[in-house]
Amino acid sequence: MYTHTLLLLLLLPLLKPGVCESCSLVVSPAGLVVKYGAPASANCTSDTVTSMGWEASQGKDFSMGVKERTWRVDSLTDWKIKPQCYEISEVGGQCARALDVTMYKLPDRVYIRYLSHSDPMVEGHQYSLHCVVQNIAPIKHLTVTFYKVSTSGEQTVLYTQQLNNDIREPVNESFSLQFSPTSVDGGAQLCCSAMLDLGPEGPQPPPVMESECLNTTVHFAPEFSCSAKQQVGEGEGLTCDVRGNPLPSVTWLRDGQVLTPPTHLRREDAGNYTLIALNRIGKANHTVEVEVLPGPAARGASCQAAGSAAVAVLLLQLIRWLY
Repeated sequence: MYTHTLLLLLLLPLLKPGVCESCSLVVSPAGLVVKYGAPASANCTSDTVTSMGWEASQGKDFSMGVKERTWRVDSLTDWKIKPQCYEISEVGGQCARALDVTMYKLPDRVYIRYLSHSDPMVEGHQYSLHCVVQNIAPIKHLTVTFYKVSTSGEQTVLYTQQLNNDIREPVNESFSLQFSPTSVDGGAQLCCSAMLDLGPEGPQPPPVMESECLNTTVHFAPEFSCSAKQQVGEGEGLTCDVRGNPLPSVTWLRDGQVLTPPTHLRREDAGNYTLIALNRIGKANHTVEVEVLPGPAARGASCQAAGSAAVAVLLLQLIRWLY
């Protein structure tokens, strides 16, 4: 018996999966997704009583006169493990079935950073953002997403990236994004996330690790947000909104002369006004055509005239009724 067993063990290195067309071995489950250091197991069954076992760097097993063997490991740590169930018949037939094992590890850390830059950013310039994922496996199942969170809390995806890499062991990987801010990005946060999607056999939902976010300050040239034509009443002021970062200085001109923004307009103040806004990022000009409408006194006179006409009509109707 000892000699028979020893002979079978000597034949193990010669086994190749699928060499027997009538191989009845069934491995269940066909594949495993296992977290690094976690236990793992799978069953292998045969239609007939046979000599069978498992060949693997962890959990090696062999027995004679059985129809089922279980591969079991208390703590899976071999990243390159490829378990194989085999059987050897007494007449020399042999076959084997492989168990597909995917081992994974969640990242130790995910963080986002600028490359050779510190705040503030300038509108229209381009900046390199890097999302670093440390000590993760397997890298081919990793999806990295760059996203922006506005001051109102709205989240916008900027870029999503994956790698076509078959390395099984944990690696450190850096993903990059070229980002060009606009004025509306001021105060927003820039973030990244790392999702490990191992399919339906993996953890559900797929685990996601978020980075801490970068707060952004965006400097931009002045921008006007007032209409090119304005109607104001007599006695009212003239205003025009302008934004910029840093806060711009604004100069008002009429007929080439600098003036203080008018606060009590008269009819003769109608015309074109030019505004010049300036900060260290740039300069902007804006021309406003102003129409001054009759003020409260003039409108009151118009209302009075309309009231007198109505009274005259009523008197005329009364006279006709009396006569």
